[in-house]
Amino acid sequence: MESILSRKRLKLFVYVFLGVCAFTACSEDERNTESLVDPWTRERTPVNFRLESQIGNAVITNDRRDDGVGTIHVSLITGGLDMSKVKVDAVDFKFPQSEFCPESSVNAGDYIDLSSGSAKLTVTAYNGETRVYTVDYEQFTDPLEGTYIHAPIPGILDASAPQSSMVIIGGWTDAIVMSTDMDKSWHWGEGYTHNDEMDNTLSFMLTDADPETGLTRGTTVNLAGDNGAYANYVYNNTNDVNAFYRIFPAGASRWAKDSDGNIHVYAIDDTDYANELYVVKFLPAGTYTFSTKDITIGDCAFMREHVTEEVIDWNWPDTRWMVDNIHNTFWMMHKSSDNPVEGHGELAK
Repeated sequence: MESILSRKRLKLFVYVFLGVCAFTACSEDERNTESLVDPWTRERTPVNFRLESQIGNAVITNDRRDDGVGTIHVSLITGGLDMSKVKVDAVDFKFPQSEFCPESSVNAGDYIDLSSGSAKLTVTAYNGETRVYTVDYEQFTDPLEGTYIHAPIPGILDASAPQSSMVIIGGWTDAIVMSTDMDKSWHWGEGYTHNDEMDNTLSFMLTDADPETGLTRGTTVNLAGDNGAYANYVYNNTNDVNAFYRIFPAGASRWAKDSDGNIHVYAIDDTDYANELYVVKFLPAGTYTFSTKDITIGDCAFMREHVTEEVIDWNWPDTRWMVDNIHNTFWMMHKSSDNPVEGHGELAK
């Protein structure tokens, strides 16, 4: 009996041993030996990547199915950029002072070519493994950016008056008037009419943005048309109302748009945006009420608000809203393109 029990114990031991061997063999087939390698020697992921004119942080993604590739996606303000030579401001890794810190084929101060829409960057780990990142971008835009032309409307007080893109609202309390400048065309002598401005083109280019405050900044070019002229707003050749009627300066200027949509206008030489000239509001299509008057805008308009001391003249002259007591002035416009005019950057210098 004892002999039989011994043989059974031997068989059981053999079966257990063979089972353990089989399980071990299966486990070895599925085992990823890379997990035993020090991860620091294989590190290839940047923690920060930044290009000039970049808005926000780069989105850095590794391909979970292919350890040798990844993507870096950024948002760029492209206005004024040479996309074939975009400067790299930063390529950072988690522990830059470590002996295991990986090396990048592109570093701060270098340039990459994004003219085709993307570029390559190779990161080499301490152990020699590489990962190739594709750097691509999306264009950061501001709705203001683009090209605008004047959109004249018929007279408001006199439908037979010459069309104009200039609208004025003014007058004293309980005597508000809305008109185009050409509703009273006889007050504007040769060389002093808004008509000189109406073949001009307005071009806006975005150059900078603050992702935290929402402030965007750029340049404006008020480009003269075929007549080469700009309006000089002088009523009856004697009353200079340029300070009210001019919405954007002639030639080049700067703008900064805050989170409320107010467009702050600056001289082109004011590179620090230190001395604001005035504020303009952009109005999309719709009907608006200002000083009890409803104004309907077909495509868009640029508008200025004015605060003046009330002047009452019971002779009821046209100056009561066209020179004195001016509340709002508008340029009625049409956005002809979402892009600035060709050569905007040079024109804005």
